[in-house]
Amino acid sequence: DLPGVKELFARHAAKMTKRKRGDIYKYITPDYYGLRDEEDGVLLELEGRMADEGRGELKRCREEYREMKRQKGAVAGGVDGGSSGESSDEGVSLDGVDGGIAAHVAVPSQEVVAQVLLQKKKEALLNRFG
Repeated sequence: DLPGVKELFARHAAKMTKRKRGDIYKYITPDYYGLRDEEDGVLLELEGRMADEGRGELKRCREEYREMKRQKGAVAGGVDGGSSGESSDEGVSLDGVDGGIAAHVAVPSQEVVAQVLLQKKKEALLNRFG
């Protein structure tokens, strides 16, 4: 019943109209999607530092793994004649770039695989006929 109150609410309701999808997307810039994050160089520097730390950690883990394999090979060396069956490709970068994907698992050579398969076939035949 107060004068001017109805007009005040009518103006406020006009401002509160629903925004359309096109109006919302009109003000979204490439910054919203992170497409310009690398332009100032700060992010590149941080990513470079983190990548270097990751490579250092990977190198440290690889050395620990190799040392563990050497110790296991020394313990088992008397049993199998000292050959641990490791290939010389252990820890080599797969994509040819330093710091890229590295092989963490010792890949056996073709001869080792052939020996293991032959041994398993012999055991299967002995179990079947013996």
